Amino acid sequence: MFNRLKLGVRKAFFIMFEMANSTKGMSATQISKRYEISRPTTHFFMYKVRTVMKSSQSKKVSSTVIVDEFVQGGKEVNKQGRSYDTKKKKP
Repeated sequence: MFNRLKLGVRKAFFIMFEMANSTKGMSATQISKRYEISRPTTHFFMYKVRTVMKSSQSKKVSSTVIVDEFVQGGKEVNKQGRSYDTKKKKP
């Protein structure tokens, strides 16, 4: 994945961190502006990261999965953005 990388390894790890932790995802344009890299380079690197992160479906989870917290429920009416006021939190 890091073969022929046009950007530094440090920037590559920052980009992968943001891709993994952003809820809605990030566009190549946003990341290219933030890290001052050309958009085609950013696009190609993000494509490589997504390909590596993609599940192969060969190893299914067979044991119990522990989740810290999640919100149950759909979109709230007349609310903009994320609001967890009336939704039930499951510990």
